[in-house]
Amino acid sequence: MLYQKLNKLLEDYGRGGQRRLAEFLNETPTNVNRYAKGKREIPTSLIPKIAEFFNVSTDYLHDINTIKVKQIPLIGIASCGVPNQTYDDIIEYIPVPDKLARDGVYAVTADGDSMLPKISHGDIVICDKETPCENGNIVHYTTNDGESGLKKFMCKDGIVTLYPLNTDGFTPIIVKEDELRCARAIKIMSDL
Repeated sequence: MLYQKLNKLLEDYGRGGQRRLAEFLNETPTNVNRYAKGKREIPTSLIPKIAEFFNVSTDYLHDINTIKVKQIPLIGIASCGVPNQTYDDIIEYIPVPDKLARDGVYAVTADGDSMLPKISHGDIVICDKETPCENGNIVHYTTNDGESGLKKFMCKDGIVTLYPLNTDGFTPIIVKEDELRCARAIKIMSDL
C-alpha cells in the first residue's frame, strides 16, 4: 500500500525526514504523519512530489518490487564564512539520485553567507572526494590545521586561494596546495 511505502521511505530517510517532506510538499507535519500511518489518504496530486523528494519513481510508490533510493552520509556543517573545525562523523544519511551515490560522495550543510548567491545558509551541498578540483570549482576544503569550509578554488604555482562568492565583508583564504584537502562540490540541494 502507498502509505506503507511512504512510511518506509521516511524511516529510511532518518531524522528530520517528516518535517523536510512536509516543507517540500507545503503540508503540515501532522498531515504527512497521517499519510504515512494510513490515517488520511494521500492526495494523488502529491504522489509525483513525494517521488521527487525521495528520488524514486511513482511506480516505486505503487510497486513493491522496484528498487528504492540510494543514500549518502551527511557529515556535518561546512562554514560559509569563518572556517570551522572539520567534521568526519556521520550525522545521518540523505537520499540522492543513483548517479550521485558512489564512493567518495558525502554531504555537508552550509553555514553562513559567504557563498551567496549560489549557496545559501542551510543548503545541503553534495561533495565528491574522487573528482579533481579545478580552478573555478566550489570545494569543501579542509586544511592541515583542521579548519573547514566551502569556497571557490583557485590554484597557481602551488598556492591555493579560496575565494568567497560574496565579497561583502569576507576575504579569501590562502594556503599551500600540500596543506589542503579538497572535495569538489557537485550539487546543491536547497530543497532538502
